[in-house]
Amino acid sequence: MTDTPPPNLVWETALDWLLLIQQNPDDLELNRRLNDWRASAPEHDAAWRKAQKVWQLSGAALSLPNPPAAAAPQVAVATPAPRRFSRRHCSWIGAAAAACAVFMLLPDWQALRADYRSPTAEHRDITLSDGSHMLLDSNSVADVHFDPEQRQVTLLRGQAFFSVKSEPDRAFYVNAGQVRVRVTGTAFAVSVENGEVQVSVESGTVAVKTPTAPEPASLHHGDHLSYSAIDNQTRRAQWPNESIAPWRRWQLVAVDQSVEDVIKQLRRYQPGLILLTDKALGQRRITAALNLRDPKRALQAAIAPLGGAVQDGLPYTLIVTDAP
Repeated sequence: MTDTPPPNLVWETALDWLLLIQQNPDDLELNRRLNDWRASAPEHDAAWRKAQKVWQLSGAALSLPNPPAAAAPQVAVATPAPRRFSRRHCSWIGAAAAACAVFMLLPDWQALRADYRSPTAEHRDITLSDGSHMLLDSNSVADVHFDPEQRQVTLLRGQAFFSVKSEPDRAFYVNAGQVRVRVTGTAFAVSVENGEVQVSVESGTVAVKTPTAPEPASLHHGDHLSYSAIDNQTRRAQWPNESIAPWRRWQLVAVDQSVEDVIKQLRRYQPGLILLTDKALGQRRITAALNLRDPKRALQAAIAPLGGAVQDGLPYTLIVTDAP
């Protein structure tokens, strides 16, 4: 077990936006993406506003935008910032670490109120009252409600793998965001983060209801479904067994993923903060199998061929940038 509170991924994304906007104040496309992210979920806009307040508490003298989340197509900042590693750049990276320290002192209310949680860098294997098993990935949170008519699990954040004991007269449901999975007896994985839900079936059959379809989609062995609340799109694919919840083996399998997306996933396993300070590097794509037991080394190995570097000179903070 660890005494370090698990990071809040929405919060970390909000801090990333602070850094990116500070570096690229005149980038209209980046500002548009920020506004889209804020408008995509109420918790995103709340995290942005909280990040600004905590940043001020950390002593960072920044002038950052604060337009309505769903309104202005761009964010305006008067004074452009140096590209990287100037004296000011180093000061606001230090402020980010201070903001992270302030935030880590705040309670994780979602986890405290939930039935089950798994700490950072740990899995938790739970035997439910019906004999089914729920394996929670690192920094995941779930609620469970069973009654004589049905069995229901709500995955509030993170990832879980279910091995469900069949009860023909009592269905088993998993709720994740706006997605509802119905199953009788099977093994499958569910993840929910930042408005995206993914369901993958290792064995058996599940029925997945999304907002985009009038009828549930039937998934069988190897089927993968993802639903994004941001663009309201549902996508299906076929996955090999080794790609279904590889986190159970402490692996992150990245296939043609952006460095930014890989960092978002690694944050689940790294206590503290991972800051991406180079926009261009974040958009580069990689294919790799990363060891989740050592996120820093895994990330360094993945981005080194791209000219990237990981620095850990600040407590509880990894800074990802292009190599000097």
